[in-house]
Amino acid sequence: MPIVTPSRLAIFFMAIGIPLSLLVVAIAPSLWVWAFAGISAVLVGIFFDSALSPSARNLSASINAPATCFVGSDNIVTVTITSKSNVRPVNVQIKLETNDIAEDIPIAPLQGSGIHPFNLSLKRRGKLEIDAVWLRWIGPFHLTWKQVRLPLNTTRSVNPDIRTIQTDAIRLIDKHADFGEKSQLQRGDGTEFDAMREFVQGMDRRSLDWKASARHQTMMAKEFQSERNHNVVLAFDTGRIMCEPIDGISRLDHAVHASMLLSYASLRGGDRVGLYGFDARPRLLTGLVRGQNAFGRLQNEMANLEYSTLDANYTLGLTRLSSSLNRRSLIILFTDFIDTTQAELMIENAARLAKKHLLVFAVFQDQDLQNLVTKEPQTADDVSSAVVADGLLQERRLVQSRLKRLGIEVLEAPAETFSTQLLSRYLMLMRQERI
Repeated sequence: MPIVTPSRLAIFFMAIGIPLSLLVVAIAPSLWVWAFAGISAVLVGIFFDSALSPSARNLSASINAPATCFVGSDNIVTVTITSKSNVRPVNVQIKLETNDIAEDIPIAPLQGSGIHPFNLSLKRRGKLEIDAVWLRWIGPFHLTWKQVRLPLNTTRSVNPDIRTIQTDAIRLIDKHADFGEKSQLQRGDGTEFDAMREFVQGMDRRSLDWKASARHQTMMAKEFQSERNHNVVLAFDTGRIMCEPIDGISRLDHAVHASMLLSYASLRGGDRVGLYGFDARPRLLTGLVRGQNAFGRLQNEMANLEYSTLDANYTLGLTRLSSSLNRRSLIILFTDFIDTTQAELMIENAARLAKKHLLVFAVFQDQDLQNLVTKEPQTADDVSSAVVADGLLQERRLVQSRLKRLGIEVLEAPAETFSTQLLSRYLMLMRQERI
């Protein structure tokens, strides 16, 4: 059922018509009929404007949306408006009605073809609900707006953005990626025995096997390859601090995107990857999977990480994680903190975890505090803000230095380079064979 509302022009006519009519009646009471006629003329104009405006009864809408949407921008949804009648409204404005996962979409003019693409910017993971599309157009006398709601009732899953993950991972893993993906045997870089072969010039003399050389009566050397089948656990703090936004996207979603890049590289390299999520209590714990075919399963599991308004319980969360691992693993903990008081329990439990496993503490650089410190002060309040921000940054550095002394790797990076720096740190740890 269309909704008819007066336009600004109609409201303007009524706004000036009523006072003028009262003024006319006050000056010349005998002319009250003409005053009433002026107001009636505006009402009649509104009625005929609405009646002559094209009907919305024959309009229908259809939608073409991708099967899966991703956090961030570049989610193109196309809406097509069709009419069964030859008389179609002109100068139509269109607006999409969605749930709060999508950022507000401004009203836009509908093209003459009736096809309008929307570039949705999605703030977080979950379910995108596209309930309806609203259309409105103005009448021939510009006195009324007629608007109609056409239901769409479309739901799409919003997952972490993986559209560039494969390209980025190959580019960072393989130094020859500019010329195409190439296989690497990765021999000579590890400690896992691979084969015995005859020694040739250029091989490392430390690889000589004297017993095998005596047995074969020629110089024999051992070949090694990089050790595989490492356990890589991606642990997510899903508490309220991690749900705060950076550049319009929550810290948790930035961490999920970085972990997708890392998990792709780990699975491609032969490692086993598992997920763990916790806030006030453990929420998600998956088994370790391997092989590139498992990447889709990890993607679905990461999409199930829920946002929480609770503080993280590191004692319960990290103890549960430690009890579920029976082999030394690389644990990457995505979390954040505000001050040293909040970080005390985190450090205590992380220290126990680091005695058995290699722990990487991954946090985002607090750009807001950096900006307050580097900003040129103009007022006394700016100076006070810079002093407080510098104190908070010093506390963050103090916590990080304590973690490093405990043998914990610390990665702090801006959100825009967090994914690549995390993958680089992982590759460095693999080359150093720290696990």
